[in-house]
Amino acid sequence: MNWSEEWNSSIKESSYLKILNEKGISNNDFWKNLDYYDELMKYSGYPGKILDRISTFIFPEDILLDIGSGAGAFALPLSKISNKLIALDPSPYQLSILKSKAEADKCDNILYIEKEWKNVSKYEIGHVDYSLAAYSFFEDDIYSFLEKLIYVATKGIFLVFRAGRGDPLREYVYNNKNSVDFLHLYNILSEMGYIFNVEIFTSDYKLPLPFVYRSYPYSIKTEDEIFNYLNENNRLIKKQNFYEVLCQRKDALLYLIK
Repeated sequence: MNWSEEWNSSIKESSYLKILNEKGISNNDFWKNLDYYDELMKYSGYPGKILDRISTFIFPEDILLDIGSGAGAFALPLSKISNKLIALDPSPYQLSILKSKAEADKCDNILYIEKEWKNVSKYEIGHVDYSLAAYSFFEDDIYSFLEKLIYVATKGIFLVFRAGRGDPLREYVYNNKNSVDFLHLYNILSEMGYIFNVEIFTSDYKLPLPFVYRSYPYSIKTEDEIFNYLNENNRLIKKQNFYEVLCQRKDALLYLIK
């Protein structure tokens, strides 16, 4: 099997890149429409134990690079235990949220770079001890993405991606199937000559039904169709005046310590 070809074709058909292409919107506009994302993270507990595990490797003198930092799920807490953190993201909207959080928390050791990883040179980055990419592997050339990420880090690399299909509801509302997960990344890395350690983290949680509706702003399904799907799959819990939705996420942490 050609792991990289399968990865690249699947990512274009099942990730948010498909939405960008179909809707003709920018990366920045996409994230503006997901302004509830931080709230979702609180419900799911992400990054939770993954962050705790990564933190065990970090020392106060270390410099970290977070590729696709977004609003700072990893970047903000890791900046508090390291010497410096480089937050790289192509979305000015996401970086503005991270900057606001950092200012509120009095974190002044974050360097912000508003670019895609493929457009960043190693000279812009400078010295990096650890590099991190969490759900941010959406570039055309996965080999180049990973090779540069590994090259710039002197101590270690952390990669976070889904373990398994992800939530079947997402496949239903967007009418596409997630066909790649962390195993594809692992095999691509193996072909490149790198054997990464793997740990799986599972989180069970509940979301208010209205929040679930908001989570799929580009859905081809109506709210009634989503409700019926969840009901048929025994994922609804009736409360006194509202419904909760049973959810589960499985994330894989791949890491290599040099």
